[in-house]
Formats: sequence, C-alpha cells, structure tokens
Amino acid sequence: MNPGFSLKPLPAITFGSGCLESLPAIAAALGSRILVITGSSFRTRQKSWTPVEQQLLETGIKIDYAIVSSEPSPEIIDRIVDAYHPEKLDGVVAIGGGSVLDTGKAVAAMLPVGEKIEQFLEGVGNRQPDGRKLPFVAIPTTAGTGSEASANAVITRPGPEGYKKSLRHQNYVPDFALIDPHLTQTCPPELTAACSMDAFTQLVEGFLSTRASVLTDAIAWSGIEAVQRSLIRVFRNGDDLEARSDMAYAALCSGIVLANAGLGVIHGLAPALGSSLAIPHGLVCGTLMGAGNQITLDKLRELASTDRHYQHYIDKYRRLGRLFCAGRNTTRDEADCFIEELHRIIDLLGLSRLSDYAAVPEDLGALLDGVSLKNNPAPLSPKDIRNILLHRL
Repeated sequence: MNPGFSLKPLPAITFGSGCLESLPAIAAALGSRILVITGSSFRTRQKSWTPVEQQLLETGIKIDYAIVSSEPSPEIIDRIVDAYHPEKLDGVVAIGGGSVLDTGKAVAAMLPVGEKIEQFLEGVGNRQPDGRKLPFVAIPTTAGTGSEASANAVITRPGPEGYKKSLRHQNYVPDFALIDPHLTQTCPPELTAACSMDAFTQLVEGFLSTRASVLTDAIAWSGIEAVQRSLIRVFRNGDDLEARSDMAYAALCSGIVLANAGLGVIHGLAPALGSSLAIPHGLVCGTLMGAGNQITLDKLRELASTDRHYQHYIDKYRRLGRLFCAGRNTTRDEADCFIEELHRIIDLLGLSRLSDYAAVPEDLGALLDGVSLKNNPAPLSPKDIRNILLHRL
C-alpha cells in the first residue's frame, strides 16, 4: 500500500506543438479585454503570435501590452499594476520565459488589490496575500522554471542588499497553461542550457527531497527521463522539436514537483547568488549542480553509517546513476557515476563559474546566511555549503 500524499492545485494544462492557437478561445471565455505581458523582443521573434493576435482582435478582444526586459522587481510589478488598477481587465496572459511568467502571475494577483507588492513578499513584508487574482494564462517560451505550474512568483531586488523572494498563495497557480514546444525553438544555446539545467535541478532536488511522495517521485522521474534523452540533444540542435518537447515536458514536471515536494540546497543558494551577483537563476542552478550533489551524497554516506534512514536517498542517487550511466563500462558505484555525469554535462554545456561574475572567496560568508536546507536529504554545515561554492569559483 502506498503511503498518503497530497497534491496542490494544477492549471488546466494543454501541451503540444501548435497549442498556442487555442488562446483566442480561452481569452474569449474570460471577457473582452486582456493584458498581455511579454518580453521585449517577443513579437518580432515569435512569428506564430501574429495570426493569434489577429484572431484575438477579430473576436473583439482588446489587447493591452506590458513589456518586461528583466527579472521582475517590486518596482516593475507596481508600475504595471498602477497603470491598470482599477480599470476593468478580464484576464492576464503572460507569454515568455520564467521572468515574464512570474511578472504575469504577480500582476494578476496584485491588480485586484491595487497595493505595493513588497508588503506581501515572504520574508520581506508583513501581510499575507488573500488569494484574489484575475484569471491568468501562462504560456512559456523557455523550458526551465516550471512557473506555468507553480503557485509562487519570484520577485527580485538586485544588488548587494537585494533579495529574491516569493509572492505565494495556492490560488496563484495559473488558471490555464499552454505549453507549445514550438515556441522554445528560438532560444539560443546558452539560454537553452541554463533553462534546461534549472528544470533538471528542480527535478533532481524534488526527487531527493525529504517531502517527496510516491506521486512526486513518479512525476519527477518522468521528467528526469526526458532530460536524460534530450538535454544534450536540444543544446546541440535547437531545431530538434522532439527534444524541445521533451525539455518543455521536463520543465512542466519540475514545476509540479517543486510545488509539492520542495527543493534542496542548490535552490537554497540560488536566490542569494542571483540577487547579489546578478547571476541568471538557471546558470546558478546548473553550475552548482555537480558540487551540490557530490557534497550532499558524501554527507549521506557519512550519516548512513550510523542511521540507515539515509540509505533511502543513497539508493535514489544509485537509481539516477543507472539511468544516466546505462551501458557504460565502469566499476564505479552507480551514485558516483551520476555525479560524474553531472560534471560532464556542466563542462559540455560550458556553464560559467561563479568567478566569471566577479565572485571571490571573501564574498562567500555573506551568501551562507539564511540558506534554506529544509528539504535537502542531508543536513549540511556552513563549511559544506561554502565548499559547494568554492568548487565553482
């Protein structure tokens, strides 16, 4: 008998190449005026948007546009909300990468409220969101964050005193998610690599999480299999629609898993590195993935010598090794083989080191404060966490 589990709400999900064409019917059901949030070059880069936009207009839907060219800051969210509150909008559509989707999610949440977002951010403000929002449609054009399936929007204040904090409520899960892998084909190799590693990290951390369940394990494993098939393929050939579909599916799975199982030390470190050193989120996750898992595995083996509870997570690492190292002639332990494969992938993708963003050893102490380990399979000391960072300087 399987142990008990719970699953948080999901959007109405439509997945498949060409499914962007279903947006006009969805929008028409919402009303006659929508706010579309996109990246700065979306309308010139995504030719498939033009006929969809035309169909929206022909059905009598008025479209307002808001353009996002960076990770969403409190000021960006407030500016968009101030421009439209309390005007009558019937829904928000965000079509872009993770930053655009998070912007759309936050704007849809704050428009009915009409107040500054910072007071509702976890660890920053002192007010709890009440869950009100406008209907929200998420359409990812990258395969990374899984924001199309999660209940939080990450808001960034850059700089040494900055932060990455979430606006979160279970009602903030998008109402509709349209995942059209064709839209990701315009991603350049560097962005593809960073986004893919973000999704990969979320899947592995969710699979190893202390909050994992039989259901999240199944979803995570399905996404991990897609990564194993297609991450390198999509990096080498961005026109490979089958590989793009695999990675879009993996990203969707990662969003479901992170919302229900939580994440580990790498995502605990990513906000501080991203805000203080302005390192893109997916790149942080990818560049730390080898060292983070190596040190976690070492700690698990140390703990398992006196507490067999931790063997469960070592066995999961071995399962990952069997998948990623299948057919390889090696006498190495399967778990170690998985770690070696992570390092190989990081090198193959050419992911930057922290020092490429001017990080120096003296910076690391401040980055250790407040790192979340609550779902990591092994407790790590400040020295362990510092070593993760030192490995990628």
